[in-house]
Amino acid sequence: MLPVRRMLKTLVVSFSSSPLQTLAQIGHRFLPAKPSPQVSEIKEITAKSPLMLQIETVNACNARCVFCAYPGMQREKGIMSLQLFRKIVQDYTAMGGGAVSLTPVLGEPLLDPHLLERIAFLQDNPAIRQISMTTNAIALEKYSNADVSYLLNALDFIQFSVGGLDSETYRTMFGVDHFDRITPAMDRLLALNEKVSSPAEVAFAFRTNDWTFEKRFRRELGAYRNRGVEISHLWTYANYGGLVANDKNLGLEVNEGTEQKDRPCALACVHLAVCWDGTITACGCADAEGRGLMLGRADRNSLAEVWAGEKRARILDSFEKGALPEICRKCSAYRQDSVFSCSSFAGIKPGHSLPADFYHQFWGA
Repeated sequence: MLPVRRMLKTLVVSFSSSPLQTLAQIGHRFLPAKPSPQVSEIKEITAKSPLMLQIETVNACNARCVFCAYPGMQREKGIMSLQLFRKIVQDYTAMGGGAVSLTPVLGEPLLDPHLLERIAFLQDNPAIRQISMTTNAIALEKYSNADVSYLLNALDFIQFSVGGLDSETYRTMFGVDHFDRITPAMDRLLALNEKVSSPAEVAFAFRTNDWTFEKRFRRELGAYRNRGVEISHLWTYANYGGLVANDKNLGLEVNEGTEQKDRPCALACVHLAVCWDGTITACGCADAEGRGLMLGRADRNSLAEVWAGEKRARILDSFEKGALPEICRKCSAYRQDSVFSCSSFAGIKPGHSLPADFYHQFWGA
C-alpha cells in the first residue's frame, strides 16, 4: 500500500473519533511554529535522570506476534535475578526514582515467576512513584483472583495488548491460537479492577491488520469505554530498526522509517531500559537485541553514570550531526523531541508521578 493511502486511512479513522484533536495534530505537524519553551525545559530536567525506567525481567513470550521482533530474536532467553533487580531499583532510587515500567523490551511479564515479589519490592520503595506494565494476558489464567487483585492494586497503569476481537485476526496477528482465553481474561481483569481499593488505569491496545476494526466493533469497544477502559488501535506498525517488514500474505503493514531524523528521538531522551541480563540500552522500544544502542551493564555500572555517560551523549548528538546509529537510521518508531511541547509533558518532572495522558499518548499506544 502506498504511504499516501495509509495516511488517508489514518486520518479518516482519527477524524471520526476525535476531529478537534486530529486537526490540532495536523496543524502541529505541517504548519510552521516557534519552538516551545517546554521542549527545552523537558530536556533540561531530564539531563540528570530519566522520566521512566523500563526493566525487562523476562524475555520469553507465549505469543509470536507478526508485528514484533520476538519471533526472530537472537539473544539468549532468561529471567532477571532478584539480586540484579534490587540493584537496578536501588540505582534508580539514588537518581531520585520515579516511574517504573515492567514492560519487557521483548517478552511477556506474566511469565516472570518472581513478578509479584518484584512488584512488592517496588511498592515498598517510596521513591518509586508509579508502576506500569503491558501484557498480552494469555497467562493471566495461571494467576489466582487474589494475585490479579494484588497486581491491579499495585499497578498504576496496565495495558492489555489484544490481537483483535475475532479468532481469525487474533491468530494471524499473535501467531498463536489462544483467542478463547482473551475475552474471559479481559472481563476478569475489569471485574476484579472494579473491586480493588486502588484500581489501575486500564488500556486495551488492539493490534490488527484491519483499518476498519474500530467501525466493525464499535459496539464492543463502546462497552469497554463505558467501563473506563482507554482504547487504542494500530494497524500499521514500527519496524524495530528494520527487523520487521511488510507481509502481504498476512496483511501486515510496517512503516519504513524513512522520515528525516535531524532532532534527537524523544524516546531516548526520557527513558532508560535494562534487559534481563543487565544490558542497558538507550531504547527499550526498538533495540530488540539490546546491542544496537547498548550503554553499559547494570551489574557493573550504575544507572547514573550510564545516563550521564559519553555513549548516551553520542547517540543523542548523532541525530543533529547526521551520523545516526544503524538501528536509529532504519527505525520507524522515531519520535522527534518536539513532541515534548504536547500537553502529555506539561509540568512533568523526574522522580514524580506521570500523568495518565503521558501513558496514553506517548508511552503506551
